Amino acid sequence: MTRAQALNKLMIVIGLLFVLLVSMQSHGQTLHHKMSVELSPGLKMIKVQDTLTFPKDSPRKLSFLLHKDLQITVTSADDSIALLHPATSQEPYAEYGLTLGSSDNKVSVSYFGVIFDPVVNDNSNGLISPEGATLFGSTYWYPFFLDTQINFEITVQTPADWTSLIQGQITSTAFQGSSRIARFVEIYPQEEIYLVAGPFKSYQLDTASGKRIQVLLRKADPALAQSFLTLVPDYIQHYSQLIGPYPYTTFTVVENFWETGYGMPGFTLLGPTVLRLPFILNSSLPHEVLHNWWGNSVYVDYEKGNWCEGLTTYMSDYWQQEKTGNDRGYRLNTLINYADFVTSQPEKDFPLRQFRGRHNSSSQAVGYGKSMMLFHMLEFRLGKEIFTKSLQDFYTQNLFKKTSFQDIQRSFEKIANQNLEPFFSQWLDRVGAPQLELSDVKLMKWYDGSVTATYMLSQTQEKPYDLNIPVVWTLESGAEIRQIARLTEKSQVYSFTSHSRPVKIAIDPDFRIFRHLYIEERPATLSSVLGSSEINYYFDSSDKNARRFADVWSAKTDGKDVYHDLTQDIAIPEKGALVFIGDQSSFVNFIKQELADQKFNITDKTLTVDGQTFNLNEVSSVFVARLKQRPQQTVVWVRWSADNNPVEWAGRLTHYGTFGVLVFKGRPVVLKSTWPVLQSPLQKPL
Repeated sequence: MTRAQALNKLMIVIGLLFVLLVSMQSHGQTLHHKMSVELSPGLKMIKVQDTLTFPKDSPRKLSFLLHKDLQITVTSADDSIALLHPATSQEPYAEYGLTLGSSDNKVSVSYFGVIFDPVVNDNSNGLISPEGATLFGSTYWYPFFLDTQINFEITVQTPADWTSLIQGQITSTAFQGSSRIARFVEIYPQEEIYLVAGPFKSYQLDTASGKRIQVLLRKADPALAQSFLTLVPDYIQHYSQLIGPYPYTTFTVVENFWETGYGMPGFTLLGPTVLRLPFILNSSLPHEVLHNWWGNSVYVDYEKGNWCEGLTTYMSDYWQQEKTGNDRGYRLNTLINYADFVTSQPEKDFPLRQFRGRHNSSSQAVGYGKSMMLFHMLEFRLGKEIFTKSLQDFYTQNLFKKTSFQDIQRSFEKIANQNLEPFFSQWLDRVGAPQLELSDVKLMKWYDGSVTATYMLSQTQEKPYDLNIPVVWTLESGAEIRQIARLTEKSQVYSFTSHSRPVKIAIDPDFRIFRHLYIEERPATLSSVLGSSEINYYFDSSDKNARRFADVWSAKTDGKDVYHDLTQDIAIPEKGALVFIGDQSSFVNFIKQELADQKFNITDKTLTVDGQTFNLNEVSSVFVARLKQRPQQTVVWVRWSADNNPVEWAGRLTHYGTFGVLVFKGRPVVLKSTWPVLQSPLQKPL
């Protein structure tokens, strides 16, 4: 064994001892389930024997929720239950009252019944079927006590050709006649219990650190499984070194039988299409692995705000873009999404501390995007070392506890030895974002040959923020000088002196501040159309495919929809986005005029974009532009080749919101980009 290997094993042992200590401290405060579960897929039924052990000093009268179609009885001698509130048509559960006897803190119950909530629009609260079983905490498949952490010992009996999975360590598997029985133990406090089972093809890998990586697929696919088995150990090692020891013994990638993208403690549940998307390995996969630290072991106190999605996005999705050098573009797209889905519809804005979960594009722009930028600004202000140590402290202090932004602030203040209340309060408790303005840029040359530049920075919103604003000077010598301008007032004047004459000033050119964008700063993208409060569709009313395309987008967007028949001239409304659908010559002429300054040309046979030429009949294309006379309005022109299905394509295009130039050859996209921004009010040549 090398010294490095020995040190690695020592760190693993220390990490496990730490996690065990946390568990021992929390163990006495958790509700313990000892369950025997039997699944009957053909009948869509579950049968459970459950012995619950309550924490010491628990009340003798409690209440719990249980799935509306399960019948429950108490089997322990001096305990009793009573139905308090039957299920309603809006609720999947009934509420029961439980009275504990005088002898101990244990109660035994038995319950059984059908659990089958059909999958509608890729959504279900949980079900058991011949295809498989997927049960969540929100299925209420076991007695669910609100605001109560649990641990458990569970045996699951399924058909012999099925594999079952529950978070926690699998301690044994045995076959008994036509059944398979698996036993799971979880000693760490959990917020809910997940159970997934089905006729999976299983692949696994045991890592040098003692973790087991598994892939459960519905059909044999060794190559697909290997792609996950190769990458997951690296992600676990990366986050273990960055944050703290991985809190579970296994990580499993599970293929669901409908489209999902969920992260549970110790596993992720992905739909069959999502699982096979080529980019999933470097996007959703690290995101779901990281959720085992943020969300599935350090829990979210949702009543005080969901911090988890923004931090996970920053440390996974953003991290992946940072590795490829596209971090600037990711930050810009984050600001664009906020502009399109929140700024354009200010009634949908809300303070970040009020974010609970994503339910539409505007809530995602705040709860994921603005939150991600908060953590980026925090790291930019304090530096990577303090940022990392603060997160490590947050993790160790809050493992298996419910936490809030306040706990994050506490760790950062502790490690940085700073009062960060102004920073956190302005980003968490205010709606909106700062709007920066650059003005009064002047140069003065001194007798010694040096040059001093003065300039004014302003915040045009009503109440100023406390901002650390990056300023980049380009000098006549070709050098770049980077500074930080601390802006705390509505307007402040700054100066810069150099022996080489400044030829350009740029304020926050890399979008490191969460702020409002100028229209001139942002490329025109699909999201600026899809997020518009009003969308005007132009097409030939006799073209059924064009109408179907419009109907798909209309159903997927929140704005007011107006359909225009092309029997009339193109009338530009005073507000709203424009969508041109089809190959009409009037569309071609309009777009050529709006894109005259870009590297774009179209003829009867060819399409040329930034030096790349395509056969017009072989490709489908999307071009987004800002109206020259009304830059606050955007126009998108969509057209497709004969081999394309416009209805299916319309749905797929909504996932390309950050792009303004798209060319497809058949199904694959062969070009995706945005038109370059040619000017910005925050950059001035001198």
